[in-house]
This record gives sequence, structure tokens and C-alpha cells, in this order.
Amino acid sequence: MIYSNTIKWRLLKQYLPKVLFFISFFAFPQNKIYAQTTSTRTLLDTVYEYLIAQEIKHPDIVLRQIIVETGWLKSPYLMTKHNLFAFRNSKGYMSFPTWQHSVEFYKKWQSTYYLMEKEDYYTFLTRIKYASSPTYAAYLKKIQLPQKFTQPKALFEMPSPEH
Repeated sequence: MIYSNTIKWRLLKQYLPKVLFFISFFAFPQNKIYAQTTSTRTLLDTVYEYLIAQEIKHPDIVLRQIIVETGWLKSPYLMTKHNLFAFRNSKGYMSFPTWQHSVEFYKKWQSTYYLMEKEDYYTFLTRIKYASSPTYAAYLKKIQLPQKFTQPKALFEMPSPEH
């Protein structure tokens, strides 16, 4: 009985944050998700700027992945592991020294697997089965980001000082 409860607890810890996030998805009008707090948006700004600085391809889609995987950066389990992408290894969810390290790991992962740059990134994520859900890409598309996260990269670059 104790062994069974241990397994149930592990499964609950592993899947409950994602299940609750998916349930909350349907509670919003027209199945769209919006940022909820100023502090979250501030951290989202910082994360997005870091995605740009690391030259992550399709940073707006990758930011949507972060939102889904961490529940708007509020998942205590993944955030304490600094794992913005829910990366796993044979021992479970990976831990990183900082969230920036998880972005750098994603960059290496993306550079290794996203080789056909003309391929639609949502199609790529579905093709490689990034998530177990077959509707993962459609779910990502429904997340509405503020316009500043969907602008071309050049808008985020600092202008060079004039001489």
C-alpha cells in the first residue's frame, strides 16, 4: 500500500501542474491565454530578451513553450530546478544552476535537432514529438502574447551609438 501511494504521489507531482494548466486553458474565453501579473510579465520580458540574446530561433514560439511547460513561470517544481522547458533525462526532470542555463541547453538542443530551418517550427515540434500531446502545437498557437513578443528581432536590438 505504501509503495502504491509513493507511485501515486510521484505521478501527481509530475503531471498535476500540466493538468491544471491545461484545465485553466479552457476556462478562458475563446480558449485564449493571457499574461496575468506584472511580475510574471517582467520575468517574461527578461526571458524573452535572453532568448533573443542567445539567438534562439523562433523566440515567440519558444516563449510559448516556456509558458506551457512552467505555467506562466509559476510551476514551483520546474522553477526551483531552473528548468524552463521541462527537459528530462533518465532520472527525471533536469536541474540547471540558473534558468539562463536551461535556455543555453535549449539553444544547443535546437542547434542539434532543428536542421531544416525552412520547416515551420510548429511542424518541427510535432514531427519530433517534443511533447506527448498530439495537440501541443495547436495549443501553443492559442497562447496570445503581447505584441512586443511577436515583433521582428530588430526591434529589440539596441541602436548603435552615433559618432
